[in-house]
Amino acid sequence: MKGSVFILLGASMTLAGCASTQKVLDMAPTEVFHSETSAKEVAFCLANKNNTTAMERDDGSRVVLLKNGYGGVSLAFSIYPENTGSRIEYRKAFGTVGGIWKQCIGLKDPK
Repeated sequence: MKGSVFILLGASMTLAGCASTQKVLDMAPTEVFHSETSAKEVAFCLANKNNTTAMERDDGSRVVLLKNGYGGVSLAFSIYPENTGSRIEYRKAFGTVGGIWKQCIGLKDPK
């Protein structure tokens, strides 16, 4: 019984440390990128390379969330149409989940 209480306490503390979607989206952007690629294409690329979905918003933007193994949002991308390309607001909540996303906005991942 004591062991299960400690497991439950540990699990609740872990979940409390995970960032909620809205909390991450309310953060100021970590970086802002501009791409010649359309918002629709950037969102598709981010979602496809990270095995997730792009959520379409009422204002025409798209949001792609990258989550850690516990379901907490690690990175959030808000992609807005801008002229014929797009503006990408990148928010980093915590940790790293790799840099394959950089290909989608035209950045090279340093080796």
